[in-house]
Amino acid sequence: MSWFARKKSAGRRVGQVAVRGFQAAVVDRLLAAWRYDGGFTPQEISQNLHTIRSRSREMAKNNPHFRRWLQLIETNVVGEGFVLKSQPHDTHNGETTLDQKAAKFIEAHWWKFCTYRDTSNGQTWFDFSGVKTEAEMDRLAAKTWARDGEYFIQIVRNAPNPYGISFRMLRPDWCDEKYNVADTGHGTMIHAGIEIDMVTRRPVRYWFIAPPSAVSEFDKATGRRVPIEAADMIHGFTQDDEGQPRGIPWGHAAMVKLKMLEEYDRAELTAARDEACTVRTYEAADANAGPDEFVDLSDPANVNAAAALTADKEPGQSEIVPRGYSMKVHTPAHPNRELTAFKVSMLRDVACGFGLEYANFANDWAGVSFSSVRAGTISERDGWKVIQQTMISQMKTVQFMAWLKSFLSLSISGQLPASKIDKFAEHEFRGRRWMWVDPMKDIASSVIAVNQRWKSNTDIAADMGTDYFDNVEQIKREEVALRGSTKESVPILNAAQISSALLVVQEYANGGIAEAAAVALLTAAGVPAEAAKLMIASQPVAEKSEDNENEE
Repeated sequence: MSWFARKKSAGRRVGQVAVRGFQAAVVDRLLAAWRYDGGFTPQEISQNLHTIRSRSREMAKNNPHFRRWLQLIETNVVGEGFVLKSQPHDTHNGETTLDQKAAKFIEAHWWKFCTYRDTSNGQTWFDFSGVKTEAEMDRLAAKTWARDGEYFIQIVRNAPNPYGISFRMLRPDWCDEKYNVADTGHGTMIHAGIEIDMVTRRPVRYWFIAPPSAVSEFDKATGRRVPIEAADMIHGFTQDDEGQPRGIPWGHAAMVKLKMLEEYDRAELTAARDEACTVRTYEAADANAGPDEFVDLSDPANVNAAAALTADKEPGQSEIVPRGYSMKVHTPAHPNRELTAFKVSMLRDVACGFGLEYANFANDWAGVSFSSVRAGTISERDGWKVIQQTMISQMKTVQFMAWLKSFLSLSISGQLPASKIDKFAEHEFRGRRWMWVDPMKDIASSVIAVNQRWKSNTDIAADMGTDYFDNVEQIKREEVALRGSTKESVPILNAAQISSALLVVQEYANGGIAEAAAVALLTAAGVPAEAAKLMIASQPVAEKSEDNENEE
């Protein structure tokens, strides 16, 4: 073998070793059916989005687990709605202070705009169609985002309401994903119904077409596409790959398995029903027997014998087998004894694809410990917060800024000059928060965090979905009202006293101290005697569970 031949052979061997180093890149008989593509490309989305979206919508209508998933998204991502906290600041002599008067004024008008519903006709201001309030549109947007992979909200200027602006949701399928133009001749291209600047890669226009049955201002008969400027459009979706123009339904990775499980469940139910209806059959005792040895069940004369085959039976009732036949009793093989374990295994995979904890997704809490529920719930809530922040940045902030510009241009804005829009634009939206998984432990940890300066009272209140300063003002008003009805002053406990009181209540609830001792300790911590008695009396004493003992 020549030197060149040896070198070539060695190169092939080196190349083979290198390829085997990446097992995911091996193509052999075991992985020959493993398809691979270029990811979430515009071409891939244009070809497949319609099918995926249609299947997702079908499951949203008919599959109970899919509907459960969408309900969890509506409830946990939006809930009662996002809360605007206006934060305009003034700077004097290097010190920054909150303009509370302007903040309250902006928040009041935003709330009125978002929640107004005419008592005479039920029309709203926030929704251009007059159907939905802000929270109702937000819940629909969250559900649409998950089901269809994206949502479209048009900003309608010069709307017929005191604020001169409204918002209108548009169905994602009205933006034709199959509309593609490589070069429009105006420095733009169209990918999946979205016109994009070739240089900046930013959306310029959205091309919509409504079906003939749709009630809309878009062309219904000719199929003519109507452009909507990007400045008037909110397009919310999750970009899984750079350059991805449209969103993909969230459940695409789990839909196939969930659909197959649905079909299997239906087949199992049908089989169980059929077997329940077929309890017994009649077979010929002797295939070689003569005709005189059998009862002709089709003969009207043998009505009783024929009826024995079809008549409804009652518990404990016997029957006479027709002459020449033997009775065969069937033992149903369905439902399958392994059905439950199989469904649990499948639903765990589906829940993983949906980003949910299995117990919450399947509403199955059998055999679940408190510790595992707490850990899973906290992890799941972190996921909800991510979705909330995405909705705030993609939708809520854009809506507020569009409304604020319109509001400042109107006389109802009062003394807020439009020239200071940068000041009045300072804000934040707060998403819904949840009750504590373990209230006593979580409250105690919050108190410790405040005492150690790890968190502020403002942070703790925000975690609870409230505003600290609003709480302080409300407490002041309650104290004034209470002092008006009693001669005793209402003490205000500091953080250390609150922490001590919580520990006392917890110790009593765990059975560690007696009632009298608990009341005495609360009183010593600064809690009024009557309040201490009420706190202890309303607290049930629970025996230690196995889970609590293990945790300790």
